[in-house]
Amino acid sequence: MALYKKWREERGKDKIIEKSTPKTRGAQKLFWQKITLFFATLIILVLILSLNFFPDEIVLKEGEICPRDILAPETIEFVDLAATQSLKEKAAKSIKEVYDLNLANIENAEKQIDTLFSAIKDYKEKIKASPKIPTVPGAEGEIELTEDEWNKIAREINESLGLYINEQVLASCLQLDDLTLEKIRADVKSSVRKIMEQGVKEDDLENAKKQLIREISEISLDHKDALIATEIATSVLVPSLFLNEEETEKRRQEAVSSVKEVKKTIQEGQIIIRKGEIATVEDIAILNALGLQNPELKYTNIVGITIFTAILLGLVTLYLSYFHPPLCEDINKLMLLSIISLVVILLAKLISPISGYLIPVALASMLIAISLNPETALIVTLLLSLLIAFILGGNINFVVVGVIGGTVAIFSVRKALQRSNLTRGGLIVAGANVLTISALGLINNESSYSIFRGDLWGALNGFLTVILTLGILPFLENFFGLTTSFKLMELSNPNQPLLKRLLVEAPGTYHHSIVVGNLAETAAEEIGGNGLLARVGSLYHDIGKIKRPYFFTENQEAYKNVHDDLEPSLSALVIAAHVKEGVELAKKYKLPKDIINIINQHHGTSLITYFFHRALKENGSNVEEIAEENYRYAGPKPQFKEAGVILLADSLEAATRSLTNPTATRIKTLVKEIIQKNLEDGQLDECDLTLKDLNKIGESFSRILTGMFHSRVEYPDEALIKKIKEEKKKDGNSNKKPTESDEDQRAKDKGNN
Repeated sequence: MALYKKWREERGKDKIIEKSTPKTRGAQKLFWQKITLFFATLIILVLILSLNFFPDEIVLKEGEICPRDILAPETIEFVDLAATQSLKEKAAKSIKEVYDLNLANIENAEKQIDTLFSAIKDYKEKIKASPKIPTVPGAEGEIELTEDEWNKIAREINESLGLYINEQVLASCLQLDDLTLEKIRADVKSSVRKIMEQGVKEDDLENAKKQLIREISEISLDHKDALIATEIATSVLVPSLFLNEEETEKRRQEAVSSVKEVKKTIQEGQIIIRKGEIATVEDIAILNALGLQNPELKYTNIVGITIFTAILLGLVTLYLSYFHPPLCEDINKLMLLSIISLVVILLAKLISPISGYLIPVALASMLIAISLNPETALIVTLLLSLLIAFILGGNINFVVVGVIGGTVAIFSVRKALQRSNLTRGGLIVAGANVLTISALGLINNESSYSIFRGDLWGALNGFLTVILTLGILPFLENFFGLTTSFKLMELSNPNQPLLKRLLVEAPGTYHHSIVVGNLAETAAEEIGGNGLLARVGSLYHDIGKIKRPYFFTENQEAYKNVHDDLEPSLSALVIAAHVKEGVELAKKYKLPKDIINIINQHHGTSLITYFFHRALKENGSNVEEIAEENYRYAGPKPQFKEAGVILLADSLEAATRSLTNPTATRIKTLVKEIIQKNLEDGQLDECDLTLKDLNKIGESFSRILTGMFHSRVEYPDEALIKKIKEEKKKDGNSNKKPTESDEDQRAKDKGNN
C-alpha cells in the first residue's frame, strides 16, 4: 500500500511538471492563436458579407441642395432630437462641479509645520550641546558656523522630514531665538489653515500660494521673518478641495432628466424640403424620423449571416483537424488560408457590381493548391462559393460556376512545376467557365446575347485568375516562407548562387548531394512524399561544408587527410559544425523554411562514429572519460518524412563508397543495416515513417544503388589482343579450326556493350 501511495505521489509530481513544460505552454499559445484567428476571420467575413444589408448611401446631407420636393408620406409626431439634445447639454453645463473639503490634508499640513519647528529646536539644542561647535567670543550663546555647515544641517532636516524647504531658510531658522521661531510657527500655522479652509483646488494651487504670501505679510512685523514664514508655508501648502465626480454627475443627470423632449408634428403631404433649398439640420432630422433618409438596418440578416459563416468555418476547422493535422497545427499556414479567403471575398464584393461570373474563386483554389494541398483547396473553394452567394443575392448560377471553375483550377495546377504552367491552367479555367455558363444559360432559357456576355466574363475570369496568382504567389512565398513546387524548381537550377559555390568550392560534396538527391527523390515518391522537396533538400543539405570543404573526405586529396593531425574531439566538432553553418548560409541566401529544416535535421542526433571509435582507441584505459554526447550531432531529429528519407540516403551514400565489391547482395545488406542502425538509434522516431515505408525506402535505395554500381565486363589488354592476332596470321594456312579463347569472348562482349 505504501509503495502504491508513493507511486501515486510521483505520478502527481510528473503531471505537475508536465503542465509547466515548454511544449505544453507552446500548445496553449497555439490554441489561443487559433481561437483568435478563427474569430478575427469570422468578424471580417461577416462585415464584408453584411455590407449588402447596411443602409444605402444618404440621400441628402446637411448643406446640400435638395434636387426635388420631398413630401411627408404620413402624419407623424416625432421628437426633435437635435433640439432636445441641445437643451440637455445646456442643462448639464449649468450645473457647477461639486468639491469636498479635505480636513485631513489641513491637519496633515499643521502637523508638518509643528514637526518642522520641533526638529529645528532639537537641532539647535544639539548644536549648542556639541563641544566641537565653537561660539563667537564675547557674544554669549551665539554659534560660529560656516555657511556650508549651516546648509548641511538644513539638508539633514529636509531629508529626515521628507520636505523640500530652501536650505538657506532653514539655516536662518536655526540661528533665530526661540521666541522668534514660535512667532513664525504661529503665523505659518494660522495662515495655512485659513487659506486651506477657504478651499484650495489642485489646478489653483499657485493662486493659493500668492494669497498665502499676502496673508503672512499682513500679520508679520519683521520683513525677514515674513520671508522665512512665506517659504515654509508655501512648501507645506497642498490642495484641500477635491472634485466629487459622483455627486457632480448625479446633479447633472438630474438636470438632464428634468429636460422635456421637444416634439414636432408633420402632416401628411406637407412639404418638408422644397426643390433647390439647402438642407438644414432640422430637415435631416425630419427625414430620419420619417424613415426617408435611409432604409432600416436589417439586424436579423446579419445575425443569420454570422451563424451561417461560423458553421462553414467550423466545418473547415474540423476537416483540417481530422484530415490534415500538421496543417491545423501550423498557425502561419492557417493565417495564409484565412488571408487568401478574405482577399477573394473582398474581391467578390468589389467585382460583384460588374458581374458575378468575373469573381475569381479559382484564385483561392490555385493559391491554396500550390502553397498547401489540393484537398484543402477543394473544401475552401466550396466554402467561398457559398459565401459569395450572399453578395450576389443567392444566385445559384454563380455558385455553380465558382465551384466548377475552382475545382478545374485545382486539377490544372496539381502537377505544375513551372510558373508558365499557370497560363495553361488559366486557359483551362476559362474554358470550363464558358462551358458551364453556356449550359446554365440554355437550362434557364436565356437569350443568346445574355449567354455570350456571360461567356466573355467567364473567359476573362480565367485570365484574371492567372494574372492575380502570378502576382500574389511570390509575395506569399517570401512572406510566409512557403516551399511551393515553383520555388523548388527555381532552387534546383545549378545556376543558383549557393549551388554554384558548392560546385566550385566543394565539388565532392556537390556530387555527393546529387546522388543523395536521386536516392531521396525516388524513395520519397515511393512512400507518397514530396519527391521534389526531397531532391532539392538533398542538393542543399550539406552546404555548410562550403566553409571548410577539405575537412570532409569527399573533398580531400587522395594522399592527404587533415584529420590525421587533429584530436578526435576537435575533428568531431568541426564535422558537426557543418549543420549549423549550413543553416546560417541558408538563412543568408533566404532559402525556404522546409529546406532550412532539412539542413538542420539531416543528421538528427546521430553519432559521428569514426571519430568516436578513434577517441576510444586512443584513450585506451580511460574509455570512461569519453562522453558519447560530445560525438553526436546537435539535432533535432527529422520531423517530417522527407527529412527522414534524406538522413537515410545521406548515410547510405557515404557508406556505399566504402564497399570494395558493391554487388547487389552486398548493397541490399548494407541498405538494411543502415536503416536498422538509424531505427535502433531513434533517429526516425519523430518523422512519421512506418515500417512499411522503411521497407519501400530500402527497396528503392537497393534498386537505384545496384543500377549505379552494376558490374561491368573486364576489357582485354590491347597488347594481348595484338599477340593473338599475330598468332592467328601464322596459323592462317592450317586446316585446323581455331578455338575461341576467353579473351576472344571478352572482346566480343566489349563490342556488344
